[in-house]
Amino acid sequence: MSVLPIGHAEFTRADIHVLLNKGCEMVDRGLAGACVPVETEAGELVVALLDYDHQCLICAFGKAQGWYYALDAAWQPLAQGQLIEDVLSVLPGALEAHRPAAANAC
Repeated sequence: MSVLPIGHAEFTRADIHVLLNKGCEMVDRGLAGACVPVETEAGELVVALLDYDHQCLICAFGKAQGWYYALDAAWQPLAQGQLIEDVLSVLPGALEAHRPAAANAC
């Protein structure tokens, strides 16, 4: 049996707004260089936090089949949940933990 959360299967404008606001807060705090919506090669929309040169991914947030997720720079899962707060809870810790590596790894 498969369980789908109640709500929208993909990002809504409200989801993107919340993620961009939180990402911009991380930029303002000096933990990332930019926060932008990006379409992946697979055609999925993610909100990406980029390094100071805007060249390397630090962290990305997406939504698929009603579940929110956070991925690190290597596209490995950091968090998954039914609520946007479930994945935002990885910030700013995830950015602080990956900041030195993000500066050197592209």
